[in-house]
Amino acid sequence: MKTLLAAAALLALAGSAQANVPFFNATCPGGIEVHADEGGPVYINGHQAKLKKYNSKAYDAVHANVTVSFSINPDGSVGASYTGKGGANGICQVKAEETFSNEPMGCPADVSQADRYKYPACN
Repeated sequence: MKTLLAAAALLALAGSAQANVPFFNATCPGGIEVHADEGGPVYINGHQAKLKKYNSKAYDAVHANVTVSFSINPDGSVGASYTGKGGANGICQVKAEETFSNEPMGCPADVSQADRYKYPACN
């Protein structure tokens, strides 16, 4: 019974790690591209990253030798930085955050080749 409860708790925590992830795209030094869908997942250079949630405002996304740390600022904007192989690190430039508009949307310039299928205007 204890094992079943522990497994249920782990499943609940695993699902909640992505619950508050905001939509954003970022470019980090060294050509590292980051894309996050609202609610997750997070992709680093087109590969799905493992996500670690510290709280509802701070996360780490890890793939290969790259860790991208991102947080949600009080104004709702996203800040991101990275640490790479050999201690490489830097501040990432967040390129797009979700905005709501009634204007028709063209193909965003920062959409990766892997995500183009999600944007009808890109096809």
